[in-house]
Amino acid sequence: MDAIIMAGGLTQRLGMEEKACVMLMDRPLIHYLLDSLLGAMHIGRVFVQVSPYSPDTESCVKDNYHERVFILHTTGDNYVGDMVKAVNDSGCAGPVMVLMPDLPLVTSLHIDMIAKAYDECDFPAMSVYAPLRLYSELGLRPGTVFNKKGEMLVPVGINILDSQIIDEEQENCDHLIDIPEIAINVDSVGSLRKCQEMMSK
Repeated sequence: MDAIIMAGGLTQRLGMEEKACVMLMDRPLIHYLLDSLLGAMHIGRVFVQVSPYSPDTESCVKDNYHERVFILHTTGDNYVGDMVKAVNDSGCAGPVMVLMPDLPLVTSLHIDMIAKAYDECDFPAMSVYAPLRLYSELGLRPGTVFNKKGEMLVPVGINILDSQIIDEEQENCDHLIDIPEIAINVDSVGSLRKCQEMMSK
């Protein structure tokens, strides 16, 4: 399957520059995820969606991954609309993994594990969640929480969709993980510090 990182927006809770360009240790956030996608066995082409709101992200990707990662341009005004346009413009022919750029601890092995779970779920779409309990254990407060059949779950920012029906609402299965490295997305100063703490160990 192909992968698209949605990087056309600005940080809000972080209060810094473009989210994908926020520095973690000595590298932009998006570099960690790009390296993991490029190293995953189940991922074919890798794309990054950018918009007029993320010119630095486009430069950051082009300067470091110009022959290995493809850029997709959208307006940046609506996440779902941007995602649909990005998938259509990519020319994807099968399932496509859509990710947020702020997942620096996700490894190639994690990507392959999620792709395998999708192959086994028998649904056109799959969303990845982590239990709210995990964030409490990590000392983090997630921005979004859903009640799924009585269980409080947090979307981690990784979804897989059928690109052939991207313009349609797709029947979806929820894939629950209990892995801190997948659960932590850098959407706050606290989560950025937690990533630094975990990486420094």
